This record gives sequence, structure tokens and C-alpha cells, in this order.
Amino acid sequence: MKTFYKIKSLIGYQQTDGVFRDYLMQLRDAEVIEINDGDIVGNNVSDDFYRRLAAVFGVQLDEDLNPIINIPEDSQ
Repeated sequence: MKTFYKIKSLIGYQQTDGVFRDYLMQLRDAEVIEINDGDIVGNNVSDDFYRRLAAVFGVQLDEDLNPIINIPEDSQ
């Protein structure tokens, strides 16, 4: 699982967790993303959802190409 903080940092999203959750629901309703059972638990996202959302935003999850994926977890 990854925190909302980590996925928001990865895609450059700077609003609150509540606004981010609403944004994800808007993307789901527009059929841009699919949210499966277990993809979002509290303020965490599954590793699979993390990869899928990164792909939607065009983020390459390769440590050599994109060092931002090493963002430390934050307890905010």
C-alpha cells in the first residue's frame, strides 16, 4: 500500500486528501480510471492502483528515469 501523500507527490497533486479522493471519484465517473475493491483503503492506495494511476498521468515508474518514486512516506 502507498499513502495518498506518496501518490499525490508522484503526480504533482497538491490539494487536501479529501479533495484528492473527490478527484479520484470524478476520474472514475468519467471512466478515466477504474477503482476496484481494495484499491483505496482509508488514505492509502494499493500498489496496483498506484501503478495504474501513475500510467494515466504518464509517470514512468523506473528509479533511473524518475527518481521521484523514492519519495519517503509521510504520516500526514
